[in-house]
Amino acid sequence: MTDLCDRIWTLLEEGAGAGRERSPFTMLQAATLGLDGAPKVRTVVLRGADRQARTLMFHTDARAAKVAELARDARIALVGCDLANGLQIRVEGTATRRTDTAGRLAIWRASRPRTLVLYRAPLPPGTPVATPADAQPCAAGNDASLDGFEHFAVFDVHVAALDWLDLSRDGHQRARLVFGANGWQAGWIAP
Repeated sequence: MTDLCDRIWTLLEEGAGAGRERSPFTMLQAATLGLDGAPKVRTVVLRGADRQARTLMFHTDARAAKVAELARDARIALVGCDLANGLQIRVEGTATRRTDTAGRLAIWRASRPRTLVLYRAPLPPGTPVATPADAQPCAAGNDASLDGFEHFAVFDVHVAALDWLDLSRDGHQRARLVFGANGWQAGWIAP
């Protein structure tokens, strides 16, 4: 099972480090508990994976509903799928918002300019608009600009459990890995 744990983390690291060609695990579905008590699911882009610290990192607009949801209940579930290979990785954990301005600024400066355009939008995500153009930023800003940084929220997901599902032609397999006092405890479960 150690090999499987390593394989999962390698796939997540590849997802976080994707360049021009995205990994199947770059865009994950994130589920939180909404302020109304209903489950909410949306896509986040995996920006970091640290197997030693057992953390995954994503950033989002601080005005987005998920920020308030995670402030109220930090539990989060993530899922990614590699449809071509029949693989699914599910993650359970808690999300912590980074408050360190210097650390957030380093991530901001390391980000591609087109990624940062989202944070320069005049309206919070989910605001009704007459046309899509109404929600677009007026100016793109330059690479060194801090325009929109006040809306830049970074979250670390502290991974408590992983679920691996392999639906390949060789036979379906599923495993659950839970982190405890003695490290990762893993076992096969029925798919």
